[in-house]
Amino acid sequence: MNELKSSILIYINHFGLYDYIAYLWLIFTFLILIFLSLLLIKKSAKLSIIMILFSFFLLFIGPFVLKYFLDKTIRPVKIEHVSYKKLHFSNTLIVDSDIKNISKKPYQLCQIETKIYRYSKSKFKTFINKLKPIKYMTILKKVELKAGDTMSNRAVFYNFSYNYDINTSVSAECYGGGL
Repeated sequence: MNELKSSILIYINHFGLYDYIAYLWLIFTFLILIFLSLLLIKKSAKLSIIMILFSFFLLFIGPFVLKYFLDKTIRPVKIEHVSYKKLHFSNTLIVDSDIKNISKKPYQLCQIETKIYRYSKSKFKTFINKLKPIKYMTILKKVELKAGDTMSNRAVFYNFSYNYDINTSVSAECYGGGL
């Protein structure tokens, strides 16, 4: 739970202009839909209730969609060359990756998440295994990552004694100093 709280606080602390505009738009849309549904309550109670439910659904799911959209368009990064090596003599797993800034703005802070999960041939089982990884690590790095630059990342998992096939997943959220 602390990981989620920390991730949300980091995200909110690094809001830019477009983040504020997007979330204000979401709140404004929610309020307009509520107001319209209140106006329609005398003409059609069913439609009004549907609009109220839709507006709350929008308020609940909207922040997740906005964050995904803003990360892909305003703060894009590309994860390259993900590889792992298991050191059998010390039960250590090392995951190496490169993170490339593909935006037009520099980044000062990156939150890098590395997950180790069970290997499966089934796409559905792979999805489920990603939701409950064997090991999980989040690293917060203060960096000067200019547009087009690449930085190396290494996550080391000690006491890793899982003896079956695994997959790795690396994701990154990077934040700059403004627009």
